[in-house]
Amino acid sequence: MTALWPHAVFFPALRLRGRFSDPAARLVSHAALALVILILAALLLQILYEALPALGSAFNPGGVLRGDWAPTADPPRLGFMHAVVSTAMVTALALALAVPTGFGIALFATEIAPPWLRKVLQPCLELLAGIPSVVYGFFGYVTLVAWFERHGLMATGESLLVAGLILAVMVLPFIAGVSAESFAAVPPLLKESAHATGVTRLHVLRRIVVPVALPGLFAAVALGLGRAVGETLAVLLLAGNSTALPTSYLDRGQPLTALIATELPEAGLGSGKYHALYAAGLVLILLTVAINVAVWRLKVRLLRHAS
Repeated sequence: MTALWPHAVFFPALRLRGRFSDPAARLVSHAALALVILILAALLLQILYEALPALGSAFNPGGVLRGDWAPTADPPRLGFMHAVVSTAMVTALALALAVPTGFGIALFATEIAPPWLRKVLQPCLELLAGIPSVVYGFFGYVTLVAWFERHGLMATGESLLVAGLILAVMVLPFIAGVSAESFAAVPPLLKESAHATGVTRLHVLRRIVVPVALPGLFAAVALGLGRAVGETLAVLLLAGNSTALPTSYLDRGQPLTALIATELPEAGLGSGKYHALYAAGLVLILLTVAINVAVWRLKVRLLRHAS
């Protein structure tokens, strides 16, 4: 029996048309792919075009990657290195907390929890993933920010630490959900064969389940990374929006997304601030791509070592 192509599964009408279905579906698929690539290329070229005036002296002492942010000064200073550092710190903290926790939840839900508990965990993860980011930000503001103001010996509860904690909660359901699907996709025959040799469940999880599910786990990390780097409202409410260069997680900061959301409405078209904000967006894209490439290369290396 001939295996069905993916488009034949999703478009039964094309499958029923027989031998004419594959060329038609292939043409539609290629056209859709070309359109997506064209839109993405146009978006990147537009961002690069608008960012070029600000990137001309990016690495000079007063450039956008080395100077400080003071757009009202005379002359204006439009450096956003503080935002790059804030983004890296918040994202690193969120992933450091969410990745091991998400893997643990996924492993428990698929391999250890009884069936009735799995039916409860899955809707809970989906519910957490569907909560708007502004709700997370508001919850963090009225709980964690207030707590740190009273008990944290801080002038204000807004800090990169609070933003990272809430961001970890936000990306946790995405990481846990994709990881659970990866663990569930491990063939039962592999696990049953390993159990038949008399090894422990921990050995099966460590030597069979996790290595087989490794590509899906990296996909979960990449998905969580994209959500963490691109989050705006929660970090805007919780990080403090300080333009000073942060030196610890107890300092206030301003991630790149918060900088763009705060300053863009006041940036005149074609002004220096306007081009600097486009440069900040370009740096955000490059940062995301660089981290994803690093994750992909690490995945390839681990898979090669496992094989």
